[in-house]
Amino acid sequence: MYKRVLAAKLSLHAGELVVLKGWVRRTRAVGAELSFLVLADRSGEAQAVLSGSVAGALPSLESVVEVRGLVVPSRSRAFPVELQVEDLSVLNPADNLPFPINKPALEVGLGLIDRFRPLCLRHPSFQQVFRVQQQVVMHFEQFFAHQGFTRVSTPKIVATGTEGGAELFSVDYFGEVAYLAQSPQFFKQMLVGSGFERVFEVGPVFRAEEHRTSRHLNEYISLDIEMGFVGDVNELMDLEESFIKSLLSLLCHEFGGAIKCPPEIPPIPRLALREALSILEKTYGKAIPADENIDPEGERLISQWAEREYGVAAVFLHSYPRSIRPFYALPGHHDDTLTESFDLIFRGQEVTTGGLRQHSLAPLLASMTGRGLRPEQYEFYLQVFRYGMPPHGGFAIGAERLTMQLLGLKNIREASILPQTETRGSRNTRDA
Repeated sequence: MYKRVLAAKLSLHAGELVVLKGWVRRTRAVGAELSFLVLADRSGEAQAVLSGSVAGALPSLESVVEVRGLVVPSRSRAFPVELQVEDLSVLNPADNLPFPINKPALEVGLGLIDRFRPLCLRHPSFQQVFRVQQQVVMHFEQFFAHQGFTRVSTPKIVATGTEGGAELFSVDYFGEVAYLAQSPQFFKQMLVGSGFERVFEVGPVFRAEEHRTSRHLNEYISLDIEMGFVGDVNELMDLEESFIKSLLSLLCHEFGGAIKCPPEIPPIPRLALREALSILEKTYGKAIPADENIDPEGERLISQWAEREYGVAAVFLHSYPRSIRPFYALPGHHDDTLTESFDLIFRGQEVTTGGLRQHSLAPLLASMTGRGLRPEQYEFYLQVFRYGMPPHGGFAIGAERLTMQLLGLKNIREASILPQTETRGSRNTRDA
């Protein structure tokens, strides 16, 4: 009786009759009576040997096949065992490939990668990216569940935006104008005030931003948390630092050389934004006005500075001006022109935004009207503040950005399994 085994487990079945199913990754003919086939499945690759009458039946590359035979020792250095094929069935033949995908590196540009995305996702380098990302998401869920957080799923079709801006995708909702959610922010806060106290969510968010950069997507996966009864922004930074360190430990154990793994992870330094801007000007001659956010070059430079001074290429920046934070950000305890908020700059790029939120209704309403917002349009959000809202805060991590920085990828499209950008959505097949 034949049974299917995965390529990576083939060596556990020496001397057995088995079935391999997958894609033909490489072939090699050695005369008319002997040929070799490397088959790939979700677990990895295995070698099959075809001899006699089946030797000349080599399928085209990337054809889907089923091979049956006996597992025997291999003379190949690459494979400890191989399958001595008794029968080969082509389940679905493949057309001629637009480019080779069986080389160690995929030597094509992002334009062609996006155009032939399903094909390129078969390459081991892409497979590894999304296995790493899977671990990022799974560890996020496990870590915060262990910390007493409840997983929630919030609506993605909403009546208003959370940021009060124009970066919204509008949709027709039964004749009414609605929007794709920029963030689960309002819902997270509402659920904290509803008695759950600690919540987290893994879900898509949508930003109608006209960015054509290596770091922006119009749809991405946001890893969000919100927690009640927190009065110091350092508690949030402590929590995220603990998560990041435990994540790095896990990934370094599972993926080794794919992740930059320091022997130990020192504490992540924390700087007020003004301090960081001063360091950039004094150390690198880069001047940024005090009421503006740090730019991408500044993020790279401040990470370099942190690595040199503290041994870790990451830094928490806090105390952002109110003018560049959302209306719900809590004003600074000692300077109300600032906020009790933070960003995590990780290996040269911002991956997290978070902070404490307004929890008293009157100042929240004043902040909204000061931004030109109409509170009556946000009553569903504001209701919980009328009936006892605890001090609270939270943060959101971009899963694709974190994956990108962990693996040292050059473009965030490499960290999105089906990237959605201004010029390239799932329905856009034009070459870039």
